[in-house]
Amino acid sequence: MRHARAVSFTSADFEFTEPFLGSHAIAEGAVTERALRSPLFTRLLRNVYVASTVSVTHLLRCRAAALVAPPSAVLTGCSAAAVRGVELVGARDPVELVLPESVLFGRQDGVHVRRTSRGAIDSEPWHGIRLASSPRLALDILTNTKLHRSLPRVVGYLDALLRAGEVDAPVLVDYLRGRRDNGIVRAKKALRLADPRAESIPESELRVWLALAGLEPDLQVPVHDERGAFVGRLDLAFPAHKLAVEYDGDWHRDGDQPQRDEVRRRAIRSLGWRFVIVTKAELYEAPKAVVASVRAALSRESAA
Repeated sequence: MRHARAVSFTSADFEFTEPFLGSHAIAEGAVTERALRSPLFTRLLRNVYVASTVSVTHLLRCRAAALVAPPSAVLTGCSAAAVRGVELVGARDPVELVLPESVLFGRQDGVHVRRTSRGAIDSEPWHGIRLASSPRLALDILTNTKLHRSLPRVVGYLDALLRAGEVDAPVLVDYLRGRRDNGIVRAKKALRLADPRAESIPESELRVWLALAGLEPDLQVPVHDERGAFVGRLDLAFPAHKLAVEYDGDWHRDGDQPQRDEVRRRAIRSLGWRFVIVTKAELYEAPKAVVASVRAALSRESAA
C-alpha cells in the first residue's frame, strides 16, 4: 500500500529546494522523467527527489521519508534527534521509523522500520507523520540492535543527547523503569555507562570500551604544574598512574592542530605523564587491542 501524499506545484516550486514526489511532479508537468534522471536532481528515496544544488543532510532525508511514510509512522532514534537539533549520524544513514504492527508500509531502501504492538508511541505531529519524544527516541536508539550499533556507540549517542540537554538522565531512568521492550537490558546498561562530560562520540566509545574491560578512566582531567598553573586538560586519564588516553580523529591532522597537540603533550609529559594515543583506525578496527595497550601501559607503571 502506498501512502505518498500529493503535492501541488506552482511556478514558485521550480527550484525544487524541498523534497518532492517525482511521480506527482511529472503528472503536473513540473518536470520530465528524463530531467529527474539527469544531474539536475538528487534521488533521496524511491520516487523522492530534490534539486542537486541542495546539500543532502540526514534531516533532509527525514523530510523525504515523511512524504512516503503512513501518517501513523513515528520518526525516531537518531533521525528524531537530528530534527531536534542533535546530529548523531550522517546523511546516508537510514531514516529510522517505528510503526504499529497493523500498519502496512513496503520496504524502502534508506528507511529502517521497527514494528511495535505497545499501544501509542510518545510523539507529536511533524510534516504529516509524527516525531518521537526525547525519551522515546533515546529508548529506540538504545534498544535497536537491528542497526548493528555497538554498545559503546549507542552510549556515545546518549552522551551527546545528555550533553545537549535533549535528554534528562533522571527522566530517562523513570521512562525505562518497568518496560519490557526487546533490548531493554542493553538500554539500562547503556544508561549506567553514560556520561555527558564526554565531548565527542569517539571519545565516549573509547571510554566505554575501557570501562567494559574493567578500566575506568576519569574524564576531563585538568593538569597543573608545580606552581598551580593550568597546563592542559585530558579527555580520559588515570591520574593515580599519570596515564592519559587520547583519541586522535581526522581533524587532529588538519592545519596547525598536530603542532598544538604536540606542544600541549610535551608540556604535560614534562610533569611525568604518559600518553596512549588512539587513532580512528585503531578504535574502530581493533578496540580490544586498544584496551590491551592501555592495560599494558598501566601495568608498566605499576611494575616500575
